[in-house]
Amino acid sequence: MSDAPTISVKRLRHVAGGLASAFFHRNNDVGGQWALGLLYRDAPADLRVQLNLLDHTTIPPTDIARLVARNYAEFLRRAALKKDIPLNELAEAKVELSFDADVQVPGKGWEFVGDPFICTVTLTLKDGRLASTQRLGLCLRYEKGRFPGRTPGDDSILESLRSGN
Repeated sequence: MSDAPTISVKRLRHVAGGLASAFFHRNNDVGGQWALGLLYRDAPADLRVQLNLLDHTTIPPTDIARLVARNYAEFLRRAALKKDIPLNELAEAKVELSFDADVQVPGKGWEFVGDPFICTVTLTLKDGRLASTQRLGLCLRYEKGRFPGRTPGDDSILESLRSGN
């Protein structure tokens, strides 16, 4: 008999949902700019981005994507700890984004502008059980000078993040 704690899929779903909500939130920023807009800007031709939260690998392998993966790996660590889920029991923890998706996003008004996107968070245990959740939203690509962000718009913070300073 194993000494490993039994991990319920319900707890796993709770962590996946929390990750998706936090990732989707407007306070998900990098250098004062919305991380989703930056990821959209850097997305490859198929407009898909994948973040592996266990080893911080990303597709595409950009500095911004790796930074976001590291940030959310820490969020995952804290959330899993609260739900008594040992990280070493996870086989996979990923966030997948599909920008300019062919979906309808409900809403109206000025705050509902941009291209539709899908954010999927999947957590898979080593025994194969998994929890996956999906959120739909709207996102505009980051363009220098278009969005004021939370910090001065000279991109110096983004550049220092890229260089590791």
